[in-house]
Amino acid sequence: MRHIFCAVFVLLLFVGSVWAERNEKLSEENHAIVEARLQKIEAEIAQLKDHPWAGQYFFGFRDGRNATLTLAPENGFTMIGYDRWELDFLDHGTVDWDGKHIRLNCTFDVKSGTIDGEPIKRKPIRWGERVYLIPTFRIIDFCNAINSGWEPRNCTHGRFYLRRGDEEKEVSGKPELPKEFMPYLLDKPIGATIVSVKDIRERDRFWNIATFVVDKGQNDGLLPGMELHVVRPFVVGRVTLTKVEETQSEAEFVYPRPTEIESLFRLFRTSAPAIGWQLSTCPNRNRDRDEPEKKDAPEQERRGFSIWNLLQRQT
Repeated sequence: MRHIFCAVFVLLLFVGSVWAERNEKLSEENHAIVEARLQKIEAEIAQLKDHPWAGQYFFGFRDGRNATLTLAPENGFTMIGYDRWELDFLDHGTVDWDGKHIRLNCTFDVKSGTIDGEPIKRKPIRWGERVYLIPTFRIIDFCNAINSGWEPRNCTHGRFYLRRGDEEKEVSGKPELPKEFMPYLLDKPIGATIVSVKDIRERDRFWNIATFVVDKGQNDGLLPGMELHVVRPFVVGRVTLTKVEETQSEAEFVYPRPTEIESLFRLFRTSAPAIGWQLSTCPNRNRDRDEPEKKDAPEQERRGFSIWNLLQRQT
């Protein structure tokens, strides 16, 4: 009983410290500090010419979850984050640059080594005139986004920090990645088919995990960590390659468990994977968006995603 009491006490202290730090982050005093530093950083950026990474960067989604990171070598950085359009995060500090990576010396979250859940160490990646700030461990994710057609994006919203205004700049060729990651950038989409399903299990109350084998491997250009998308049938989920051999690969498919209501309607239920499912490194909606319209295709096929196509894919 005594041990339980001590554990609860420690937990309450931890929760209290986290809550106190959050209140300090969002305090009027910290808000004023961030605003003052931001003005100095913006003035410094205005004086710099073609700096390799100084500037204001944005990542986020249309639902109001986003963050803005502004940084310069002398005056450091500020980060302002929102959750559903409500101010959720404020931090600031100095910046170290070793010629390859940027380290954010943040005021908060020092022990965890992260800032707003992201590593404090970032790598500037140039793509033409664009500049992205990518944590080293997420470079493969960045390659997956390129292979999937999500990058280079033409709007501000995206999964990676992109310098403000760079979404309007055209790019060609491939981004300047470390050479060990260049094989992850594909010249064209790779398709694959499920040939066997090894295991299906519950990850938690919301998600299932399935392990299966596809008929493509290293000889076709696949590598561990690459993402695939289910193109037929139409389902929701994420496929990641975990083991790649010469002619076949093993993958994990994480997909939502149906709620009681969803279970009543097959149309909205993600089924377990099966032999014959077709996958690709690029989803249909992105692979087809730049192709000429198929004049001879049936009308419902030319219309792309529709209730008709959804019903057809389900059947």
